[in-house]
Amino acid sequence: MIKISKREDIICNNKKINWMYNVVKEVLGGVSMKKIFIGLLILTLFFSGCQINVKNHGNLAKPPNQNVSEDVTPNDIQNEKWRWSFKDNKISSLEDLQLYKSDDGGKTWTQIYIPVDKIPESAYKDAENIVPYFMDNNVWIAWIVPQTLHILKTTDGGLNWDIFKFEIGKYGEAISVLQFVTPEEGWILTTMNGAGMQINYLLKTNDGGKTWENVNITGKKNYDGIYSAANRSNMKFYDKNNGWISISNNLAPDPILFRTTDGGKTWSQIKLSIPKSYKNCYLSSANVPVFTDSKNGKLILEIYGPNKDNKLEKHILVYETIDGGNTWRLRKN
Repeated sequence: MIKISKREDIICNNKKINWMYNVVKEVLGGVSMKKIFIGLLILTLFFSGCQINVKNHGNLAKPPNQNVSEDVTPNDIQNEKWRWSFKDNKISSLEDLQLYKSDDGGKTWTQIYIPVDKIPESAYKDAENIVPYFMDNNVWIAWIVPQTLHILKTTDGGLNWDIFKFEIGKYGEAISVLQFVTPEEGWILTTMNGAGMQINYLLKTNDGGKTWENVNITGKKNYDGIYSAANRSNMKFYDKNNGWISISNNLAPDPILFRTTDGGKTWSQIKLSIPKSYKNCYLSSANVPVFTDSKNGKLILEIYGPNKDNKLEKHILVYETIDGGNTWRLRKN
């Protein structure tokens, strides 16, 4: 059994709201003022950029196992400070997201209150997925409701939360990956899905998630996202400068792979030499390279194709680099 007690204080810097509250309080004498005013105040908090201040207490010996859909690529799923899960694997339900924090290296855990009750249901009920990201005491929880990106953010381990929303227009309806490289600089890889087609967009923030801009990955003047016959995409920044984007390919074994070495200012597409024996296969994975240091790394491709009996067969191709990803060679079995 989890026992969590909490103390909530609503702090607002909106002078008009505070003035209205005092005037009405004097008129009504404070009778049932909280019940009358709380509905309007909650909506006003959401749309006026006020801060939700939440105090969390309570210990949990062991958090539930992670329930992560294969369609979501979260970062830092498990570490010594944060863990998270969804009730019944409901990845699109903000109400079912559970956060747990440990301050003793994972020995004991505290469930962190997420201020869902301070957000209008219309702001999250149509989200395709909910994606959190953790960095020390900083937590971002992101989701997209058509044309609007929503961010719940804490910088003090869940004691206080800020709510941001930013109009992104057509640049995504679901989140593939959310990642921050510093408390201020972060990235979101979004997707738009159609009939057998996927469009990926890359968004960047330099102010901790308050505002976002669309990044041109291909460098083309008429850039409007990356179109592909895919159903998976992935992204990983190893530091502020070096990042990778990988997209699956339902038509061929060749990966759609991009990299940056200057913090996303420019991107280059990486081509791999795929053996001709796999020309009738397709790439099901969207793995990004995994590096052991600044020079050495590997990239694993999961490829499916017909065998001699015309049955679908899985193949694993492992590519290696010794120059930081500039060149790749296929590892021989």
